[in-house]
Amino acid sequence: MSGEIQGAWFKAILGSMTAASSRFPQHQQRINSMRDDTWYAWEDYVHMTGELQAALGDRAVEAIAQRSAMRTLPLARALGFDSVEKVFGNFDALLRGMVRNLPHADSTRTVSFMPLAAELETQSRLPTPLLLGTFRGLLMGFGKIVTEAKVSTRGGTRRFSLRWM
Repeated sequence: MSGEIQGAWFKAILGSMTAASSRFPQHQQRINSMRDDTWYAWEDYVHMTGELQAALGDRAVEAIAQRSAMRTLPLARALGFDSVEKVFGNFDALLRGMVRNLPHADSTRTVSFMPLAAELETQSRLPTPLLLGTFRGLLMGFGKIVTEAKVSTRGGTRRFSLRWM
């Protein structure tokens, strides 16, 4: 079975992205019809994020993802992820709370976590700016200021190194 993402998460991220561009009215219409408590195809989410990232560019997508992640923090808290330690100590657990039957290749695992830093790895098909903005937004939602964010790639794996204060 392919993965499914809950409507509340789908709408929060992609709704903001489609609102930023008038080039995707069909996506905006579909997102506007979604229900928060219904599950939608992960493949559709991945496909739409790629299209929107190509149209909007890296900086816009990162900024939109950052704002969206801050706004969705109550959803994460409702799943029990109510601290930086719980979110970044096992990021994949949060991701699996948002996406049921998440394809293994799209997981994002915590490599290391310390009180002021984390390293995460993924082979996800989601755009790097979307992931980076999401990480920044979650940290900002907990009142943390990101002081360093590095992305390195080795093979098909991206490593995100984050520091905050």
